[in-house]
Amino acid sequence: MSVYDIRSKKEWQKILDDVSEKAGMPVALVDKKNTVMQESGERNPLCSRIRGKKESLSFICGQTQQFMAEQSKSTREPVIDICEAGLLKFVVPIFSGADFAGAVTACGLCVPGEEIETFIIAKNTELNENEISTLAERIPEIDQEEVKALVQLLFQKVKKDAP
Repeated sequence: MSVYDIRSKKEWQKILDDVSEKAGMPVALVDKKNTVMQESGERNPLCSRIRGKKESLSFICGQTQQFMAEQSKSTREPVIDICEAGLLKFVVPIFSGADFAGAVTACGLCVPGEEIETFIIAKNTELNENEISTLAERIPEIDQEEVKALVQLLFQKVKKDAP
């Protein structure tokens, strides 16, 4: 079962574009192995720098994605959490009946009260903590209740339209 058995690339792109616009962060469609199939939206400068280095991409982004995707797959529910860098992340699972096909995932905004993990980022990138702090200051905040509502709308749409 593939995400493209559920919807066409064009239909998924519209969903990704809508979610990215509403959330204000990049969104991706991933298959059951967490391989990015399609994307929408621009990463903030800090995320771009993190993702620009293979080691930090694996540790900071990949590790969180794998854990959250597995959790959403086993619970069959969306997961909202904070990534290793201290940024908001969500994963919405996509099922067709009992078959897990993939997920819609997004990451990259600050949550009020959460701190950017400058030490972890510095340890895994070539950035120093001052550079990280400067980049972090430019990341917009998002209200967690707003995210929960958006994630639930997306989850209901994905569930409703799956065969």
